[in-house]
Amino acid sequence: MKIATKQAFVLPNPVGLVTVAEGESASNIVTIAWVGMACSDPVTVTIAVRPSRHSHELLLEEGEFVLNIPGEELLEAVDLCGKVSGGDSDKWELTGLTPEPAVGVRAPLIAECPYSLECRVIEMLELGAHDLFVARVLAAHADERILDERGRIDYQAFKPMAYLPYEYRGLGPKLDPAGTDRS
Repeated sequence: MKIATKQAFVLPNPVGLVTVAEGESASNIVTIAWVGMACSDPVTVTIAVRPSRHSHELLLEEGEFVLNIPGEELLEAVDLCGKVSGGDSDKWELTGLTPEPAVGVRAPLIAECPYSLECRVIEMLELGAHDLFVARVLAAHADERILDERGRIDYQAFKPMAYLPYEYRGLGPKLDPAGTDRS
């Protein structure tokens, strides 16, 4: 029997490291767990950011960002970028992550993240505790080591993380291909 609960979440959530340009030569990294696909054509994503976060102001100023999807090996950097404010410290220096030039936005890719999406904000919605940034994907970048022979992402090689309230999780093994006929 189900009972009423105060927790209301969509589970699990992808984990992203969002980079935003800060001035002419600097940038910030913020860990975001409220990440989602919004549309497949044109490819559009969403990120939800608290207005109190340093990156929120940068997102409003710049209107663009890179959504970097880390693998499990970056757990320590992911957690650190969610706990420390970029207004007080240089997260690139703290984590040892490497900025890499993007093609169409000023924010850098994170070289250690196997998958990155360059994004331009098309709308921002004030929702309450978080503001939702809706963005078009301008370019996608994947490390060759996570691609299979057909050029598709091999999730076992990639090992992206998921966020559940108060904890990070691995995704585990594939259960079945989507659209499998089980009759």
